[in-house]
Amino acid sequence: MKPLNFKALTLAVCVGATLSLAACGSDNDDNNSTANPAPASTETIKGTAATGKPFVGKIVVKNKDGKESTAVDIKLDGTFEVAAPKGGPYLIKAYNDKTGDQAVTLYSYSMDAKTQVNVNQLTTQAIFAANGQASLDALYKDWDKQNSVVTAAKVEDAAKKVAANLSSQFAAVSIDAKKLNIFSYEFKANGSGFDAVLDKVQISGFSNCNVSSCNVKYMINGSEFSWNYQISTTGYSWVVDGGGIPGSGQNCLVGVDVKVAGQNVSQKVCYSNFPTNTVCGAANGALGSALQVFSSGIGGVSATYTFSAVGSCPAGATVVAWK
Repeated sequence: MKPLNFKALTLAVCVGATLSLAACGSDNDDNNSTANPAPASTETIKGTAATGKPFVGKIVVKNKDGKESTAVDIKLDGTFEVAAPKGGPYLIKAYNDKTGDQAVTLYSYSMDAKTQVNVNQLTTQAIFAANGQASLDALYKDWDKQNSVVTAAKVEDAAKKVAANLSSQFAAVSIDAKKLNIFSYEFKANGSGFDAVLDKVQISGFSNCNVSSCNVKYMINGSEFSWNYQISTTGYSWVVDGGGIPGSGQNCLVGVDVKVAGQNVSQKVCYSNFPTNTVCGAANGALGSALQVFSSGIGGVSATYTFSAVGSCPAGATVVAWK
C-alpha cells in the first residue's frame, strides 16, 4: 500500500481554520517567519515517451497561454521530467533530431500535471482526432488560441475511440480497453503488456498534411488497418481530467469537518491515482492512522470524516496525488 501524503492533508484541513503552527505542524522548526513564499511558476510533468521502445529525442511543453518549457532529453528508458510554465491544459510534444522521413513528432495532453503522462502514437492519434484530423504542428504553434476548441471532453472522447479501435489488441495482453486511460496508464517500455500493443501498432503521417487534410496510415502487425472514427465507446468509463489510477476512474474524496474552539471548518481533500483495490474509508490503515491525529483532541481540535470513491475530483476540493 502506498503511504498517505499526510502533509498535504494537514495543510488542506488547516486552511481557513484559526489554528497555530503548533496545532497544525510545520516542516520548519523556525516558526517566527511571517513571509509567504512566492507561488510556483512551473509545474513538473512526468511521464513515458515510447512507441514500443523508448523514444529517442526531446520533450517540450506549452501551457494554456502558449508559454513553452525548455526542451529536455528523454531518458534511455523513455521516462522524462520537464518543468512546464504553470497553467493547464498542457500540450506536450516529443520529437527527434532527424529530418525527412526519419523525423518523428508525437503529442500528448495533460489537464493539470497531477498524473503521469504518456506520449506515444496512441495519444498522438487522440489529439489528432480531437483536433478534427488537422495538422498537429499547427495546433502546437497556436495552442494558446486552440486549447478552448480542443477541449478535455473532445480529447477524452477521442482517446476512448483509440482504445475501442484497439480493444482486441489490448485484450490479448489482458488489458480491459473499456477502463483504459491511454494518457496515464503506467507501463515500462519493455515489450510487454501495454508496450507490446505499442510494438504492434504503427500510426504514421501526422506531419503529412496539406491545407485540408493529413495522410495518416494505420498498421497492425505490418498489415493495413481501417481506423473507425465513429466507433462506439459505450461503457468506456474513465475521465481524462479526473485523475484516478488508469482504468479505475476512481479517486478517494475525504470530507473533513474540523471544530476549533466552537468554530466549524469544512474541507474536501481528493486523492487522485487511488487504486481500485484500496479502501477509500476509515478502514484503510494509511488513511485511518493519519486522520486519527485530528480526532485526538490536539489543541482542542476535533474532527469527523466522510469518505467516497468518485470518478473525478469535484470543484473546490484540494487534489492530492496518492503516492
